[in-house]
This record gives sequence, C-alpha cells and structure tokens, in this order.
Amino acid sequence: MQFGYYRLMSTQTLKDMGSDFFQEELLSEIEKQGVDFVCFVDISHLTHKQSKGYSTAILFDIALSKSYLEKVAANPEYVEQMKVLQTINEDEFHLTEHKTDQIADNIEKYIVSKGFKAYSQSEENIVRSGCYDKNNKTTPLPHKTIAVLAGLGWIGKNNLLVTKKYGSAISMCSVLTSATLDSKRQEPLIPLCGNCGICSQICKTNAIKGDLWYYGVEREKIVDIFLCVTCLQCLVHCPWTNKYLNGNEKAYAQNIF
Repeated sequence: MQFGYYRLMSTQTLKDMGSDFFQEELLSEIEKQGVDFVCFVDISHLTHKQSKGYSTAILFDIALSKSYLEKVAANPEYVEQMKVLQTINEDEFHLTEHKTDQIADNIEKYIVSKGFKAYSQSEENIVRSGCYDKNNKTTPLPHKTIAVLAGLGWIGKNNLLVTKKYGSAISMCSVLTSATLDSKRQEPLIPLCGNCGICSQICKTNAIKGDLWYYGVEREKIVDIFLCVTCLQCLVHCPWTNKYLNGNEKAYAQNIF
C-alpha cells in the first residue's frame, strides 16, 4: 500500500493549500499505523443518529494471518479453550481488534489536532459516548455497514463482511469526520454466497439462519446474535476465507478486496 508523503505543516497552511494536501498527509499518517487497507466513504445520506452529523467515514482494516486461520479452523473448540485457559488476551483476533481500536483513537486525535472534528468508533469510545445499545448489542453505524457502502464486500450469511480477497478474515474500525475528503459511496453488492450454507451448518448454536442478506433486512432474519458464542468457525470456514487461506487471493489481484 503506497501513499504520498509530505512534511507536516500548520492547520492554517493545510486549509490554505486545500483538502487534497490534507488527504495525502492523512493517508500517510494512517499508513504509519500499520493498516492493510483504508478508504474514505461518503455517509452524508445517512440519518443523524448513524452519522452523528459527520459527512465522511474513514474505514481501515488489518488482515488476520493465515497461520492463525489454520489454527482456529483445525480446532472447533479453540475459543472455548481460550476461555478456560484464560488466554484470550494472547489471541491474535483479540489483539488485532484492540489494535484497530487504538488506531481509530489515534486517527481521531490526529484529525482534531489539524483543526477538524472527528469521532473514533473504537469499542471503548462508542461505549463511553453512550452509543452502544447493550440490550440489543447494536451500534448506530457498524464498520461493516460502512464497508458495504464503500463497495468492499457484502454481508454473508454469517452476518460478517465478506471480501473477495480476504473473505471474512479482517478486523475493521472506523473514524467519522467533518474534514473535507475525497469520499465515495457505492451501491451495496449483491451477496455472492449463492446456495452455500457452510456457515449455518457449522454453527453449533444454530445462531445463523442461513438466509441471504439484503440492504435494509433486519439483523434477526440473518442471525440470532444472542445465540452466537463467537467461536469464529463461520469466519474461518467460509469458502471466501479459504481462498485467501489457500493463496488464491492472487486471482483477485485486480479487485480492491
């Protein structure tokens, strides 16, 4: 991933030079954080509750390692064993989720330091600002909703974002901002799950309903989130994740995701 690099300047200088300069500088700063992908998404059409009045979402991700996916796929009780052994804090997925949250907080601070408004959608910040509905386990604007608006993938039958390059093997986070950025929005992709039902068949709690997602569908028609135990098996056994795991992502080199 290559971005342009520029020396740091004052907020007023950045504004005088226009948004293009700030965008390049921002991309450079985000790259330093160690992300695998970043994009700017237009969210100006969303409700105020979702967008909080911001016009752009900065979405970024970090891909999970293939060795980790192999380890989890080979052990259906992987997560349960971690809970018993109390080693969740050593788990790659947990650490990656924590890292993307930290990056979001860092990006918010960076944007604010340049004179713009921003809101980190890290787990801690969402809870602290009262935007997490504990009873329903929902947030106003999930990262995967932003990803769908960016055209990066679709929501699979496992209720996870599925991309052509990585399958569901990514950890995402996002930052909302009022900064003027070259943001874009696309129509949601039609799910490419077809007749595949591996995720629902492998779900030991029957949380996954096995139905195709479509824009505007209620989450409850796709998955019963209260039955989900986050065992990660639907993530690692998704055929699109397996294409990444088996090295077939080269076939999708021309795709963003």
